[in-house]
Amino acid sequence: MEMPHTTPTRRRLLAAGVLLGLTALAGAASRSREATPPPTNTALRFTGTGSGLVTFTGQLDRAAVRTGGDGLVRMELLLGAKNFIEQARRRRPADIVVVLDRSGSMEGDKLVHARAAVAELIQQLDPRDRFALISYADDAEMTIPLAAVSPEARSGWLTTVAGLGTLGGTNMSSGLDLALSAMQASGAAGRVARTILISDGLANQGDSSPEGLVARARRVARSEWALTTVGVGSDFNEYLMTALADAGTGNYYFVERATDLGDVFAREFGTASTTVASAVEVEIAPAAGVRVVDAGGYPLETTGDGHVVFRPGTLFAGQERRIWVTLAVPQDAVGERDLGRFALAYKDGDTARRVAFAETPRVACVADDDAFFAGVDTQTWERAVVVEEFNKMQDTVARQVAAGKRDEAAATVKKFRTDTGKLNDRLRSKDVAQKLESLGALEARVDDAFQGADQKGKQNRLSKSGSAAAYDARRPGGKY
Repeated sequence: MEMPHTTPTRRRLLAAGVLLGLTALAGAASRSREATPPPTNTALRFTGTGSGLVTFTGQLDRAAVRTGGDGLVRMELLLGAKNFIEQARRRRPADIVVVLDRSGSMEGDKLVHARAAVAELIQQLDPRDRFALISYADDAEMTIPLAAVSPEARSGWLTTVAGLGTLGGTNMSSGLDLALSAMQASGAAGRVARTILISDGLANQGDSSPEGLVARARRVARSEWALTTVGVGSDFNEYLMTALADAGTGNYYFVERATDLGDVFAREFGTASTTVASAVEVEIAPAAGVRVVDAGGYPLETTGDGHVVFRPGTLFAGQERRIWVTLAVPQDAVGERDLGRFALAYKDGDTARRVAFAETPRVACVADDDAFFAGVDTQTWERAVVVEEFNKMQDTVARQVAAGKRDEAAATVKKFRTDTGKLNDRLRSKDVAQKLESLGALEARVDDAFQGADQKGKQNRLSKSGSAAAYDARRPGGKY
């Protein structure tokens, strides 16, 4: 769905709606609540200023919050990489490191298709690219050291890949450690670099702690490589794999059938080789009392000066990524509220660039329902519910099902239906109404996962499919 452009006329209408509601409030002698002055900045759309190939805009879903309410405001950020013809044609050299789980559980079709996918990737590379393969089981080995592509190298690599077998446990940390060593020695200036980690099971040797593994993923990102993770089958920890991808500023894929690995490699290589912006960071300097609650599920980091940063990964030519940022605004008294400053930093090759909103987004805190609803941009709110809030709820339900918490999962769905339904009774969005109707199917899936035979298997499948769908849906344009 395209983001609607907020015209000056539309802005005036929104402002007029808020003002009318507030005027009526002030004139009602029977009310003792203080009236809110109309906001002086009623714009809901913001555009970043700065040079370079990346655009940065934001769209608020409302111009006001209610006193005594939750104080939540959502902004849809759009990160776009321009698709100039010369940029799209400028294929950048890529460094690709595959970190492959070859533990005993990969025996059979999983390893057969993993070998085929790696071989297919090798065939796509050209002499500008470099490739390495690290395999891990009880320990890790540098199966193919990072080197440039040549006919002789390609032939030897294909022979090596064809001979891979399985053995032992799952020492994921050793695989990541060896990948980090290869990265640090690579000298990848001017190149785009991506590591693809594949696993079908739980890390059970070496440093298997989520904290230790995520710390390694952060080190990958600091080296200006992107770490993409691929979970195969139904026995891996999907929440660890998503956390690794987020910390490593890459992508996460759930591959139920190993035959789909080739598609994953093709997508990752295709986007890596047309990268326009790397080391992308969104920085928010919240105004006093404002809290950044969430940013599309990306990990939030607070800097020493109180700014909040998240890293959504790279941008390739022509890509548009949409990310919902949720902010909590003080709502203890009527009046205007600054939200803070928003900026985007990235690298174009070796050049650091920055784009920032020229204006400071602002909302009003009002004491009247009519004034609040007059300030809601219905289309943007609709997207916030359908894209962000619904899928955030779906991910929560998936996690609760994975933990065996049937009642909590049911309560989460019920709360979403109640809270969203109350707002939609007033805003009348057909798309939101359809999402609310679809909750019955989700509730049925949750019920089924706790009934009959193979409950654990059904819970596992629901958790993985639900979390993967929510992960992708909350970040439109993130992969393709």
